Amino acid sequence: MLRYDAAWLIEQYRDETPLAPGIPYSRLDAGPWRVERDAAAFRLDDVLGLTPAMDYDEVVVRLAAHAPGTLKVQRAPYSDGLKSNCAMDGAGELRPLLLAEYGRRLPPLSDARLSNGLGTAVIVFGADGSPYLPRRAPRQSVFPGGYHCTASGETVWSAAADFDGLFTANICRELEEEAGLSRADLDWIRPLGLCREFLRGGKPQLFFAARTSLSADDLARRRRAAIARQIARGRQEILDEALAAITPESLKLCTLECLANLALSGWTGC
Repeated sequence: MLRYDAAWLIEQYRDETPLAPGIPYSRLDAGPWRVERDAAAFRLDDVLGLTPAMDYDEVVVRLAAHAPGTLKVQRAPYSDGLKSNCAMDGAGELRPLLLAEYGRRLPPLSDARLSNGLGTAVIVFGADGSPYLPRRAPRQSVFPGGYHCTASGETVWSAAADFDGLFTANICRELEEEAGLSRADLDWIRPLGLCREFLRGGKPQLFFAARTSLSADDLARRRRAAIARQIARGRQEILDEALAAITPESLKLCTLECLANLALSGWTGC
């Protein structure tokens, strides 16, 4: 269980510096990054003993350690994140235990009770500078039903040894799966920063921005084709809806991750 309350999360980690007022993420650094691969697989200290129901348990990238300009990564099962970073606020779950040990700070990345899978997220901006924010499907396990980054997801473990091959390629894959946009549809894509998310106990997240010259109609056609493929696979990730007008009120319907991505991009459209 996760408690989606930005003010409450900022209070829980009041000794951390939020990314921006009201946004419960802390920024680690802006890169560029060198990738170091740990040959050993991660072993979760499974204090909760949860058994999430899954059809397939993908191998993802865990952030084992961080220093400015360096990401040390190792492989971990996706399910470890469901057993740890996503199990924070239910009865007997991890947040109170970790707060009692570390005070109002995020746990260190070395704490093996947390999987700390390294996620990626991107907002694609149109030629007019407007962000393209699709709505997540209501049954998504995290940030259900909110207007979200154009795409996001855990980084899948691969043989790639450099940042672009591992992380940029991953978010481009997510972008094609979720919104139907290929890398060829982008004028450019670039990383914005590495953050830790208060919601999931300091889970690390790499944020990107991109730009496309496609029209709104082209974006909608690609989105609908992607949704059809998702439904055929048995898991719809987004709805056929995107935030049309961004106002202070409509931003309240955006996910915390989306707001963090907008803040890092420097977007000041309303």
